[in-house]
Amino acid sequence: MGSRVLRPGVAPRLVLDTGALIAIERDDARAYQHLLTAAQRGFLIVMPTLVVLEALEGARAPATVERIVKKIDAELPLLPAVTHQVPGLKRSSGVDSTTDVVVVLEALAVPGSMILTSDPVDIYRILEAVAAQGRVPVLRV
Repeated sequence: MGSRVLRPGVAPRLVLDTGALIAIERDDARAYQHLLTAAQRGFLIVMPTLVVLEALEGARAPATVERIVKKIDAELPLLPAVTHQVPGLKRSSGVDSTTDVVVVLEALAVPGSMILTSDPVDIYRILEAVAAQGRVPVLRV
């Protein structure tokens, strides 16, 4: 692994949300196990740039978050194809988190991808709003 900027490729992805990245920063064993299992199964470990921003703001040790980000396969930039879908999906799902919507959209962009989160309730609401329940496994830390 090693942080690089990329867009969806052939390999499925494990998309981290902010809570997952913070769990890794705090040495959560469950989060590490999910990362290890996903990597062994050939998943790319990725996170949207918004996740990095929120994690840096909420981290106990921002320098640790920076080190983790450098080890992740990729930080996903926010592209117009995703950006333009966010407002409508926030409204239809009733979820207030732009970041959660972006996480779901990034997971949906590559078939077979999964989401790692500390709070799956909003993720499930967003998946339901796009009629994608069951298409994206949601793992909890």
